[in-house]
Amino acid sequence: MTSLRSATAVLGAAAAAAVALAVAPAAAQEPGGLVETEISVQGAGREFGATVIAPEGAEGLPGLVLVAGSGPGERDRYRAHAEVFAEAGVAVLLYDKRGADEGYSYTSASIEDLADDAVAAVEALQERPEADPDLVGLHGHSEGAWVVIEAAARSTAPAFVVTSGGSALPPEDTQAWMNRESLHDAGVSERLLDPLGRQFIAALVADDLFRLSGYDPLPALAGIDRPFLGVFAEHDVNTAPGTSFALYEETLREAGNPNFALRVIPGVDHGMVASEDGSHGEDYDEDALDQTYVDTVADWIHGLARGESAVVVDAAPGQDVEATAVPEAPWYGTATATLAALVLFTVLFGAYPIAALVRRLRGRPGMEATWASRTVAVFGPIVPLVVFVYAAWMLMSGGTELLGPVVAGRPVPWLVIEAAAVLVVAAAIALAVQARRGRARIDRASKARFAALLAGVAVLIPWGAYWGLIV
Repeated sequence: MTSLRSATAVLGAAAAAAVALAVAPAAAQEPGGLVETEISVQGAGREFGATVIAPEGAEGLPGLVLVAGSGPGERDRYRAHAEVFAEAGVAVLLYDKRGADEGYSYTSASIEDLADDAVAAVEALQERPEADPDLVGLHGHSEGAWVVIEAAARSTAPAFVVTSGGSALPPEDTQAWMNRESLHDAGVSERLLDPLGRQFIAALVADDLFRLSGYDPLPALAGIDRPFLGVFAEHDVNTAPGTSFALYEETLREAGNPNFALRVIPGVDHGMVASEDGSHGEDYDEDALDQTYVDTVADWIHGLARGESAVVVDAAPGQDVEATAVPEAPWYGTATATLAALVLFTVLFGAYPIAALVRRLRGRPGMEATWASRTVAVFGPIVPLVVFVYAAWMLMSGGTELLGPVVAGRPVPWLVIEAAAVLVVAAAIALAVQARRGRARIDRASKARFAALLAGVAVLIPWGAYWGLIV
């Protein structure tokens, strides 16, 4: 009986242990003596998954919440970053970013919502034994820099803030600089940098179609009264490093922050990966973080743990292209006006073949036509449509995919569009001459068709000039 009771007790203890393990957060041993623990974060009106990565047996370490940059934000995207910081003696938390069904996509987003998520993640890490609750901060990369700055301005929970590759400019100006920088590096002429690099952005901003447009990170930065580290890349071609560095310094000094550092990592790109000029080769590995960057961040955080406080400012990084604000689009340059112009071109140029088709279906004699009229009718609607598509592609690709080499300061596709535009204008001039000379024999219906074509070209010329096509 005693042995039976003992066996029963053992089985009961084993069952209790099994239940405890089942309900406890999942933990896994990582290479290099790191332990990974899955947790759930409650806050900001949603529940989301997170992972804590820390050295085995860690207790009371400085804590760091990694906040993702733009794009999809599954937590594993920054796993390599978390592991190198954990190996440097920091307890790191990764979390799942909002998705499209929660208000974050390529077309819509809220910095404030993302900031609230970051604060909730900080509070979750503060409750973990691996982290010192009084020394848990935020690290935001690229777009994430706006998020962590906003989070620290909205809550006192973050003990410090780290940004890497952050922009001090509004999102629309940041994107425009990136586009123009990429075009400049590719050898595109100065006169095309604005039409190809930022006019499509201006059109979207005018109709409130550009995600996060108008957000200014500097007031939030001025409101941060805790330690701040801004890390910049020598070869950043995604955010204007020189301009952002200067604006960060000016804002922090004017706000009187007594503990901030602005550091420049030599020989790295926007992602803090080794690069000679900011470009990505075929063997590029976004997880191969530069060790100087890792050490800079980790050493600064451990310095905070030792009670260190100082203002450290490196020499500002260089910058080839000036960062300027996206100008307000004129009424004819808004997204609505641009789409309306495309419809107008379709109607004016499309009237020529449609009228001929209707006449033929009714069994009436053919209408007057010339090589010039056919040329305008064919290429007239194609030119503005391709201009629109190419300008949109420059935005989508960040100015990095020109779809061909650059010749005489122009991408080859743009050269082809320009040639087509010149052909349309030349054909329109010839058509006007032909119509004038033959006005006595040309019927009224044909004259109306020719007039529609010439009206389309009359609109196309100033429209094309605005988009940098006809200058």
